[in-house]
Amino acid sequence: MQIDIPAHIEKQLFLRDSLIIPGLGGFTATRTSATADYVGGVVTPPSKTLTFSENLTTDDGVLVQDIAQTHGISTEEARTVVTEFTEKTQQLLQQREIVTLPGVGRLYKNYVQKIQFLPDAANFNAESYGMPPLQFSPIGRSREVTETPLPPGTVATLPPATVIKPPTPPVNVPAAIPVTTLADDYEPTPSRSRGWATALGVFLLLGALGMGIWYWQHQKMNRLAQSNKTEQTSTDTPEKTVKATKKPKATDRESAQVVETDITDRTNEQSPDAAAAAAAAQKMQAARETVEKSAAGRECVLVVATLQDRINADRLVQKLKNDGHQVYFLQKNGYQVGIQFRYNSLAEVQEQIIMLQNLTGEQDIWIKKK
Repeated sequence: MQIDIPAHIEKQLFLRDSLIIPGLGGFTATRTSATADYVGGVVTPPSKTLTFSENLTTDDGVLVQDIAQTHGISTEEARTVVTEFTEKTQQLLQQREIVTLPGVGRLYKNYVQKIQFLPDAANFNAESYGMPPLQFSPIGRSREVTETPLPPGTVATLPPATVIKPPTPPVNVPAAIPVTTLADDYEPTPSRSRGWATALGVFLLLGALGMGIWYWQHQKMNRLAQSNKTEQTSTDTPEKTVKATKKPKATDRESAQVVETDITDRTNEQSPDAAAAAAAAQKMQAARETVEKSAAGRECVLVVATLQDRINADRLVQKLKNDGHQVYFLQKNGYQVGIQFRYNSLAEVQEQIIMLQNLTGEQDIWIKKK
């Protein structure tokens, strides 16, 4: 038997404010009152707004009972039908599909695997179902003034008369003598000082602008001169280096050889025991080579791994020490463990990296100091 589950969901949402779909989530209806948009001239009827939450998992049995009563089947069969519908819906949502519930809305999963609901433009308020939005416009009325006729037998009354007094004859008053004051004779003349102040302000503004332009040009020339000087210095440096390399000073080895030769010659001339002098010279040569070997080369630091656990870091340190390496250890963003040594060529550094990869199994060994 083919049962339309979305039709039952739509039916129950008209009758109830909440509905649970076992294994999927629940719908909640929020009632909103009628609203009036005075700008657009639209009155919206009362409605119910739907929201969906997958956290509502407690089965209230409403959907199962409605299916069982409508189709005349048992509660267990109705629950089986609902379970199959829920599993199919979850499978479609897991495949990034949009599940449409006709008359209700659409379900889909976002990028964090949360179920989202897009409701249809349906009004689930049974009391106002089918009522469209109403358009309205203000009504303009003109106010008319009409004369009300007097009933018969009514005598019209006039307002009380106003007593008019006779005019008073004018009194001959001698004309006032005009008094001339300094304020009457004064006529404002344009102020020259104001014009001078304006001209002075404009002059100062132009002067400040000119000084600003000059200062900017001066700074620009200084920067250009400084950059030219730096380029010339960087250009002259290789020539000075070449000149300096043309006149190498005598190295310590050459000086030691000269000293040994002089000592050998003097020993041969002054001492009859030439064998003893030669042995002394050989010992000096061996000691000098030993000192040069210990001081020769550059220092290199290879970091094997950066560990967050101190126990693992100590184990790696002990393993490097047992292999005869000088261990490098630094606590920065974890525990940096590696080795440090002196080298004369890059081939020695590459050999150490290959040896550490074979010893520790770490492939991302990086050079921290070279």
